[in-house]
Amino acid sequence: MNTTPTIRINSPNTVLANSLTDAVDLIRPRIEINKPQEVVFCVGTQINGIPHIGTYIVQCASFMLAKKVREKFGVKTRVEFGALDNAPYDVVQSTGEVSYQRTYYHVLPPNELNALIGDHYTPYFDKLHEATGVGYNWSTYTETQASPSFRKHFLKTLNFTEQIRWCVGPSSGKMRIRIPCPKCYYAEKYADRTELIRFDEASATFRCMCLNHGQYESVITADGTDTEYLDLNTLYRNLVKESSAAEDSNKLYVMVKGGDWAFSTQPVDWALGVMGYTSTQVPMRIFSPQIVTETGAKLSKSLVRVGDVSLDEVPEWLIDMGKFRQQNPDDYVGCMIWLVEQFLSHPRHMFRAYSYQEIIQILKQKTNTH
Repeated sequence: MNTTPTIRINSPNTVLANSLTDAVDLIRPRIEINKPQEVVFCVGTQINGIPHIGTYIVQCASFMLAKKVREKFGVKTRVEFGALDNAPYDVVQSTGEVSYQRTYYHVLPPNELNALIGDHYTPYFDKLHEATGVGYNWSTYTETQASPSFRKHFLKTLNFTEQIRWCVGPSSGKMRIRIPCPKCYYAEKYADRTELIRFDEASATFRCMCLNHGQYESVITADGTDTEYLDLNTLYRNLVKESSAAEDSNKLYVMVKGGDWAFSTQPVDWALGVMGYTSTQVPMRIFSPQIVTETGAKLSKSLVRVGDVSLDEVPEWLIDMGKFRQQNPDDYVGCMIWLVEQFLSHPRHMFRAYSYQEIIQILKQKTNTH
């Protein structure tokens, strides 16, 4: 029974909410169909800036959903956190106006990368684990792309290039396969001149172009024994990750994403279908509430970095979770858990977006319930 104090949230009904009495019942059909031994909630975050409250919400929701599923359905659960260290660190243009980029991984020393993750994420995850009893593990994208599972399923996609290229690049039909130059680590941002020369089940050879060093060849192997770095655009990366998860019949993978991802999933599903996966084989997805500005744009680390005018009225403690922790040093995790509990108290509250003003109004009510 839900003992969370009732507060005022005015949420209109929706098609999905009208079909549920509890938000986690969305997962019930897949539990009944797949009968998994474990449900794994996956959440990924680009580590290219200070997290805002939307980032903390989706991460907290992963733990809270895992806790509720464990308690309601009696199945083992855990959280997997992916730290996306392949986010672009800098972008430059050649004299021919071709864009090249380097990733955070290739620019920052390991101690600085670890500090980014350690400052903003793992302490938060540790406290969420303590509060919910849900275990978690984390890895960087760099580690993931080097794994045999990721490499194997990447090579598998190459068998379906003519179909899936329109799914991962709907406007151009271009598959953005970025393999950085081994000398300077710049890779062509849109991979327009990256050419697949040959491939089989064991490896694929690509011809690439470098900003500083001209043409070079790279070999991606299925067992991950090569030293090449495989950087894929977002839709393509998710296709490879989800196709890999689809083959683990003992686990049900649930991708927990921000609400803006809801617009992006169709082409990934089409590509998975082309590769032969059914709708009950692939991971399922749950979208956490999206937090938006007065203009309706989501809170975004990129907008924060450039000081976009749409964020002028948003309090700093909502766009910098370091400030939020400073204001609530003893209970910042408790505040986030309480907020997500309000969303989960009714499906109408979970499957919708909130303005930052509404989030402030909801958090103010926390004081009145204690």
